[in-house]
Amino acid sequence: MDNELLKKWTDMNKVAMDAMKELGEINTTAMTRLTQRQMEMVNLYMESGSKQLQAMSDVKNVQDLVNVQSRLFAEMNEKLMENARQTIEILVDVKSELAGWAEKGMDVVNSNLPKSVKK
Repeated sequence: MDNELLKKWTDMNKVAMDAMKELGEINTTAMTRLTQRQMEMVNLYMESGSKQLQAMSDVKNVQDLVNVQSRLFAEMNEKLMENARQTIEILVDVKSELAGWAEKGMDVVNSNLPKSVKK
């Protein structure tokens, strides 16, 4: 009886460790993808600032300045919206992965419950 209990305990610990490892991998992947999005945002702001400085040196009058600013704003807004869309995609993916992870965990728990407890 003691060997059987020890084996069940060992198996349960292995399952728990595997689940935690899988959760860690989901979190690591999510953070890596979100960090990439953040870096792209930083690059976008740097690029936008550079374009604005260059545009300021090329303008001849106030109307040119307004036109350039409007064009740069529209470009940046488009890129910001795309970045936001990609970020939302990442978060939806993470939500799905976490839901799958939780369901898998519940299946493991249910499969290890004694029949008397399941009823």
